[in-house]
Amino acid sequence: MAFRAPLSRLLRGHRTRLVGLVCLALVGGFMEALVLVLIVQAAVAVSAARPPTFTAGPFRIEHVTVSTLLAVALGATVLRVGAALAVAWSGAKLTADIQKELRIAMFDAYIDANWAAQSREREGGLQQMVGVEIDRASIAVLQLAIGLTSACSLLMLLAAALVVSPLAAMALVIAVGGLFVLLRPLTRRVRQHASARSTEELSVAQSLNELVRTAEEIRVHGVAEAEKRSLAIETNRVAGWVARVQFSSLSISNVYQGAALALVVAALFVVSGFGTANLAGTGAIVLILLRAFAYSQQVQQAYHQVGERVASVIAIEERLALYRSHTSPIGKVELATVETLEFQSVSYSYRPGQAAINHVSFQVTRGEVIGVVGPSGAGKSTLVQLLLRLRAPDQGRYLVNGLDVADFTDPDWTRLVSFLPQQPKLITGTVADNIRFLRDVTAEQIEGAARMAHLHDEIITWPDGYQTVIGQRADALSGGQAQRLCLARALVTHPALLVLDEPTSALDAMSEHHVQQALRALRGRTTIFIIAHRLSTLNICDRLLVLKDGHVEAMESRERLAAKSGFYQEALRLSGLA
Repeated sequence: MAFRAPLSRLLRGHRTRLVGLVCLALVGGFMEALVLVLIVQAAVAVSAARPPTFTAGPFRIEHVTVSTLLAVALGATVLRVGAALAVAWSGAKLTADIQKELRIAMFDAYIDANWAAQSREREGGLQQMVGVEIDRASIAVLQLAIGLTSACSLLMLLAAALVVSPLAAMALVIAVGGLFVLLRPLTRRVRQHASARSTEELSVAQSLNELVRTAEEIRVHGVAEAEKRSLAIETNRVAGWVARVQFSSLSISNVYQGAALALVVAALFVVSGFGTANLAGTGAIVLILLRAFAYSQQVQQAYHQVGERVASVIAIEERLALYRSHTSPIGKVELATVETLEFQSVSYSYRPGQAAINHVSFQVTRGEVIGVVGPSGAGKSTLVQLLLRLRAPDQGRYLVNGLDVADFTDPDWTRLVSFLPQQPKLITGTVADNIRFLRDVTAEQIEGAARMAHLHDEIITWPDGYQTVIGQRADALSGGQAQRLCLARALVTHPALLVLDEPTSALDAMSEHHVQQALRALRGRTTIFIIAHRLSTLNICDRLLVLKDGHVEAMESRERLAAKSGFYQEALRLSGLA
């Protein structure tokens, strides 16, 4: 089977549970076969109005009462139901556990992956993987459990048929095997269709994420109808593949049912052709064949369902392998503080031959405030990611306290480094939760950070103060308040290195003044990098680093830059400060 290897890897660590499930299913199948034989024997005895003789192939027991047969059949039925319930619980628990393990593994792998891998993730890709694809993979496990259970019941019924009528058993084996081989090409076609469906669904998930993210612009620019048409086209493509998959599933089921009934009739022709006079045996064979073909159909359907969903199992494996192959080296050196920070001829490229920054060199000492300016596309965002150790240089070295930045432990680095992005990103939770951001900080630290960001006086006027629930789309916060809340988040751990990307872009003049006051209070003890287009934001900077076309054009005080940097001179002129 083409999907045996992916399923084997998926079930690694759960094989003992599968063996237990198979054992329970064999017990249940044996009990069902026994019940069928006993029911026929009892029915024949009642219709003949004579004491029954229990006969099963070479086994023969004389003078058995109908009550005894029915009592044994009832007991076997109870055991059959008990075994079936145990199998159902075992299969459901196995499915739930594997679903849980896959989701945790996907979360962990994504979080542990480096920024280079995370930033390449398509919008909606992780949600599609964790939601739809893992659901399908877990259903594949459930279908496998159903298939194994049905196969065990089929095996027991085959054994019963072999005892009652070897000819009928042989016909059953040939029929089941023939149907399985006959329908395999259609099952392969379903796997191909399912893979194409997953690809189209991922595209729809991406479009839906973009729809939510750009809903405001869609409404303002009056492109709602165009967006509807675009989504309808994508949805129609998904519907086409869904129809193909469902049609194939129904085709397999209907073809199998018709073929099975025809083969039951053929098997009876074979048995009757050999002059079988044993009414009880013939009746038992009819029941066994009908149940056996029902179970064989379930096996075939389970095989088909697993095949349909194995594309999801493979997609999950590939995504996990991608994340796990893109982790950052684990540093071992402890970091107490950031005394010096140095770039030595650092270069980084997103694409071969197109350097985002090229041979950038500078050195900064503790407590300096460095402004980073330059035209769009100069490499400022790349510099931010390198400073934060989100990306590693392709060439050159990034040194902290004279050592390669990759040598330091993650806990020490993340404890000492903080970041304020250009677009404030809030989480659904309280104001305190947003400032804490999953870190172990006290209420006093949270309030202190809010005071530094000049937000405390506003927070205490909100309905529940620091317990007010907010989120990314919360109406209670203005853009400036969200920016200052994220500044409080960045300051709550008293970082040694603070990187701010356009920290005042959403602030009014008064709020900008408050932010500058907060940053001035950090001078001398916290190394600060401020990426800004607003020249007023840079008033607190000790030096300015001018990036142009990925190169450092200059790194001087504002006064010296005004005399030597063409970009800075033009910026001053355009801002009316020259």
